[in-house]
Amino acid sequence: MKKIAWILISLMVFTAAAFAADIEMKSVKSSLIDKIGYDPAAKTLVVQMNNSSDTYTYEGVSQAVYDDFLAADSKGAYFVEHIKGKFSHDKDE
Repeated sequence: MKKIAWILISLMVFTAAAFAADIEMKSVKSSLIDKIGYDPAAKTLVVQMNNSSDTYTYEGVSQAVYDDFLAADSKGAYFVEHIKGKFSHDKDE
């Protein structure tokens, strides 16, 4: 049973990573965030961090939230206030 659970978890992680790889990423000016990408059809936001290169894939993100994120003077502050902890996500290291 544990082996099946590990296989399923591995498949989910690889699927999320492969999906995120298909989203065009845009570099942004931020001390926290390196790149941001968005798939409007899937309402999926991908955020790559600056210092660790960790990539987070957020589900159910509206176009308006993405547009506001890109337009924010402080991408890090917007991320912490409006995205982090507000949407379900996967982490790809």
